[in-house]
Amino acid sequence: MVNLKSVKTQDHMPKHSVSPIFGERFLMKSAISGIATVVMISFLSGCGRPVEDLSSSPKYNFDAFSGTVWKTKVKVAVADLNGTHPTPLKNYLLEPKAFDPNHPEYTPPPSGMRIIEVLPVGTRLCIEQLLMKKTFETNYAWVTASLDDGRVIRLSDAFLAKTEFSWREKSDAKDWGVNPDLLEKAE
Repeated sequence: MVNLKSVKTQDHMPKHSVSPIFGERFLMKSAISGIATVVMISFLSGCGRPVEDLSSSPKYNFDAFSGTVWKTKVKVAVADLNGTHPTPLKNYLLEPKAFDPNHPEYTPPPSGMRIIEVLPVGTRLCIEQLLMKKTFETNYAWVTASLDDGRVIRLSDAFLAKTEFSWREKSDAKDWGVNPDLLEKAE
C-alpha cells in the first residue's frame, strides 16, 4: 500500500489524483451502464414473454379452422430443430421440397434441423392452435397440428393457404385454409 504522504508531487499537481466528484460520477456511469446492459439483454431475449395462444382471438378468426382434420396428398417429413429458437415447439412438419433431394425445387432444411422420419401419403393431422411469440425484434407466429399418434408439431407455412395474415407484421386474417397441393379434407 502506498502512503500518500510519502509520494512526492509537483507544486502544480493536486495532492489527490482523483477528486470525490469524479469518483461518484464514475460509479454512477458504471451503474447506469450495468442497468442498460441488463435491459438490452432482456429485450433481445424477448423479455421473457410467454407464447400467446391466438386461436380464439376474433382478430385472427382461427376458431373455425382449429379442429379441422386433413390428410396429406404427398409424403411429408417430421424434422427436429436443435439449438435456440424463439419458439418452444421444436418439431416441424415439412413439405417434400424441404427434405427430398429428388424434388425439382429442393431446398435443404436449415442447419440444426434434422429429419426424424418421413410419413406416407394419407397421414392425418388436426389443426390445433395459432401461437405467437413476441420479441424485441419481431413477432413469430405459427400454426400447430397434432398427428394421429398424439405428437404436436409446427406446420411449415407451405401447408397453409395464403391469407391476409402476415407472419411478421400486424394484419388481419379472416379466411384460413390449407394448400390444396399438399393437404385435403379427411373423411
